[in-house]
Amino acid sequence: MKHRLLAGCMIVLAIFAALPSVLFCLSERDILETEAYFDQAESLSGLVNVPYRGEIFYYAQNDGLWREMVYETRESKKSRPFGDGGCAPSAVGMAIANMVAEEELDKVSQYAKNPYSICSCSVNRYKCRHDHARYLITSVRDFERFLPLIFADFAAGNNTLGVISRSEDKGTSTGFVHHLASVYGLSVSTTTDYRLAVEAVKNGQSVVAHSRAGSVFTNTGHYIFLAAADDERMYVLDPLCREEYTAKNSKKLTVMQPGLVTFKHEDVSIAGFGGFIIFSDVVSDGNDAPMEEWSESTVPEETAEEISSEVLPSERENTETEQ
Repeated sequence: MKHRLLAGCMIVLAIFAALPSVLFCLSERDILETEAYFDQAESLSGLVNVPYRGEIFYYAQNDGLWREMVYETRESKKSRPFGDGGCAPSAVGMAIANMVAEEELDKVSQYAKNPYSICSCSVNRYKCRHDHARYLITSVRDFERFLPLIFADFAAGNNTLGVISRSEDKGTSTGFVHHLASVYGLSVSTTTDYRLAVEAVKNGQSVVAHSRAGSVFTNTGHYIFLAAADDERMYVLDPLCREEYTAKNSKKLTVMQPGLVTFKHEDVSIAGFGGFIIFSDVVSDGNDAPMEEWSESTVPEETAEEISSEVLPSERENTETEQ
């Protein structure tokens, strides 16, 4: 990666009139400092050992490396940090990273309007202060390590597909998900049936779940990754990494390690699930029904109530009288 940013900046300078503001080069020292910031910083993200799955990728939206980066579209007047609103690209990042070969994660770069790059202040160039070099994402390791930020940039409009799923009033909607899935040769479907989600997880499929505001996970809408399941428990990778949960009914949630939690299927109501996105490596024939689109804060209450009351058939008779 030696002087990768310098070479990238020289190319950009040569075509600056045609492709402005991709990287902002001040000096070689500035470039080296930017490289050092991302290459040497400690991270909460990485491989996590999950029961029944082994080691899989985990991404924390509140990772110290990027939690303060602004995550917005070009037109947004806000400056919300990724640590507060990066759950969707982080959860989808886990779903795709754990289904796609490492060397294929850079496929999304073929659909970028501008080369994917990051800096200490923003996940994209739209909200960058423009007073420092940006880190140009080029290697397989880069795409693997920074996948949530790349997906955030994609969702905020840096794509050639015309997709913008980040809004000022509703956070991140799921409109970008089926586009990304298609990029990687995956298909997606949605369901409100917890039992189907459990079955998909047991079969090794990736499942992203939406939790409504007021759930054990967050006071606002939230996306999490269902990492593994057995006949008794669900194992969850929560993008909002923390050592403890303080919400109502949090005692029914067991923290195995920061970011990895589990609960019994019979206690599924504490998760406040509003729906599930199931990723499959079965190639779509193009006749699938359009994926229902959700935002962080908009899932039908009646749907969520139905899911909250569901348990697996094998456990139903044991929980009918519980309050």
